[in-house]
Amino acid sequence: MIYRIYPTLLNSYSMYLNQTKDSNGKIMVDEIEMIERINRVKKPTTGAQQKGLDFEKAVFLGQGEEFFEESVIEKARNLIPQRYKTQFYLESRHKNCLIYGYVDGVGENIAFDLKTTSFYSPNRFASNHQNLYLLGLQKYGIEQLDYIITDFKEVYVESYQLNTFDFNPLYNQIESFTHFLEENKKFIRDKKIFDRKSNDQQLSIFD
Repeated sequence: MIYRIYPTLLNSYSMYLNQTKDSNGKIMVDEIEMIERINRVKKPTTGAQQKGLDFEKAVFLGQGEEFFEESVIEKARNLIPQRYKTQFYLESRHKNCLIYGYVDGVGENIAFDLKTTSFYSPNRFASNHQNLYLLGLQKYGIEQLDYIITDFKEVYVESYQLNTFDFNPLYNQIESFTHFLEENKKFIRDKKIFDRKSNDQQLSIFD
């Protein structure tokens, strides 16, 4: 059995395991919510999610820049390579799991991902499953992933390197997640998670 899993789903599972709570003290991902996220049940876009999408458009496309502080937009842009490719598809493997997804951008010798938050604390993304992208990036000669983060007042950067990052905690959660999938298989309608599909067409960053 090959499991096809994307980092956002693994991050949800991490929240489920840790019983992460929101600002009102409510558990954000309970078992029902976890199953719904696996099944890709459509939910309304939250205000925070929309603001994050709008920020990306402002940085990458110059659309809606007037809704954000000019200095924040400029700081974010200055942290991005001059030449880059957006929405870059990546795959990596751990045992019988194919981890796949899109990183926001790749250019020069780094990959980067834009993040928005209402409150920032250091090392926020140290345990983020998007760090698994480092494994897929190495075949392109890229060994660094930067998170460019803003709380809309300031811009922060977290950098993670392939040769120093400890993937074991993420691997452990992946293996735990596959057990969760098997235990709840009868509730899972999105059967693509049990299939293997790969994308070998993208061979160059700037093809």
